Amino acid sequence: MPPIASQPISVVLLAHNQTNHLETILAAWVTFLNGLDREYEVIVVNDADTDGIATLADKLASSYQRVRFLRQTTEQGEGTALRTALAAARHPLLFYTLCDPHYQPADLGKLLHKRADPRKPDLEIDHVHLMTGSRGGQPLPWPWRIMGLFWRICCRVLFTQAPERLSGWLGWKRHLARFPVRMLFGVRYHDVACPFRLQRREIFARIPLQSNGPFVHVEILAKANYLGLIMGEETSLDPGHYPPLAKTSSAEQFRQLLMDARQVICHPDFGETQTK
Repeated sequence: MPPIASQPISVVLLAHNQTNHLETILAAWVTFLNGLDREYEVIVVNDADTDGIATLADKLASSYQRVRFLRQTTEQGEGTALRTALAAARHPLLFYTLCDPHYQPADLGKLLHKRADPRKPDLEIDHVHLMTGSRGGQPLPWPWRIMGLFWRICCRVLFTQAPERLSGWLGWKRHLARFPVRMLFGVRYHDVACPFRLQRREIFARIPLQSNGPFVHVEILAKANYLGLIMGEETSLDPGHYPPLAKTSSAEQFRQLLMDARQVICHPDFGETQTK
């Protein structure tokens, strides 16, 4: 694949009710991107705010020339917001994350330049189609550490190769969600729903986003894996950046998740293939 790590980048921030942090978040991202010495744009997609973020966005738009604000009039979810951003993005590299102070700009540098594993020298964005992050969460509970140690020893003895350690504790729901995603889509990553992704924008020609809610993060990995795209996971994101992930999804969010999963499984869309 052609080198791309130094190419212009579109940074997408998915915002919802972040008025208190928006100015600080934007300042941090613009400072970081200015230090990359390349062309860039920042696209902030406001998913139907209820805290007046639109008014602040108008003020900030005049301060940052390379920042654009897009607004959805009704709350439609992270998948819809990401589709809106993809339609507006212009640069060959596309990165997206939540407009949240816990997602740090410095961690983007790890996806751009730092290899995910010294034993796997090809896992950097120049050699893959997509790099995804893995949130550190909290330290693993001690029962899981003991079970993990025992399991790795068994694998080492039986198969001469041990699985990698979990990068952090993300909560029961998120860890258990790995298993159906692995069984249904063959995706083996630690944090399958991490909204911290760097990818070549061209891949979305074959990966139209069908999900409206947060299942979109799983959908991207599942379709990329099915298409045989090369992917990598950065498991060393600073655990101190990410708070305990113990938020309980509402019944409406859970229904949306099931609807999106059913749509992707039963009626997957891979775009139009080019025929010669």
